Amino acid sequence: MDLQLDHGLAAKYSSSSQVARVLTEKWVSDQLYCPACDSNVLSPNPAGTRVVDFQCHTCHEGFQLKSQRRPFGAKVTDAAYEPMAERIEHDAAPNFVFLRYQTDRWRVRDVFFVPRYFLSPSIIERRRALGPKARRAGWVGCNILLSRLPLDARIQAVRGEIPISPDAVRTSWLRFAFLETKDAESRGWTADVLACVRELHRESFALADLYSFEGRLAIMHPMNRNVRPKLRQQLQVLRDHGVLEFLGGGEYRILLSLNGDESPQPS
Repeated sequence: MDLQLDHGLAAKYSSSSQVARVLTEKWVSDQLYCPACDSNVLSPNPAGTRVVDFQCHTCHEGFQLKSQRRPFGAKVTDAAYEPMAERIEHDAAPNFVFLRYQTDRWRVRDVFFVPRYFLSPSIIERRRALGPKARRAGWVGCNILLSRLPLDARIQAVRGEIPISPDAVRTSWLRFAFLETKDAESRGWTADVLACVRELHRESFALADLYSFEGRLAIMHPMNRNVRPKLRQQLQVLRDHGVLEFLGGGEYRILLSLNGDESPQPS
């Protein structure tokens, strides 16, 4: 994988945002592969295609590219709120490619995927409508709340200018593919509880530890009045799919490290 961006393509563009867009889109089409199957090509969609920038013609997964020179923070600006909310609700949201580049050497610094099966209503935020003097007055955009996603949702393909093995990337992608069979609300609950588990920063934890997140989960899922039973249900889901082990007495152990490897079994 060549991490160098072809700055020669920027000659006819004056806007720095246009330069970055052209260079990063060309890099993805030339260098990046599909994380969901064994295809080594992501093909660019025709200019003007909404939401989906790249397509894998083997498994038909679609990808939207987000690129910037700064590290990605807690939230990332996206397009219109209502269309994205509807896409998530109807399992039609794109996968995301987040790419960070350096402008001093025009190189790719970091790349991570976020699979669409981790997207749920709780991770998009409605932005304030544009004011009456704006060119698109009344338009409502959204933010993607990366801070609400479990770290498992960030599947690294390049870290600090070091490419990750495609086999490792694809293994990480498949570990949580069981979420594809669930509706948007169920996916959201599983991902949100997993994010709470990861936030504890412990290999083993107690059910009582997770109850400390009850208030946060209630805000994220305002239609649910039985947060604790739902939380316990999601721990069972994660246990059944090999993410957690139930030790008894309200105690659990994480079986997957953040790089997707299994944690060592006790002797």
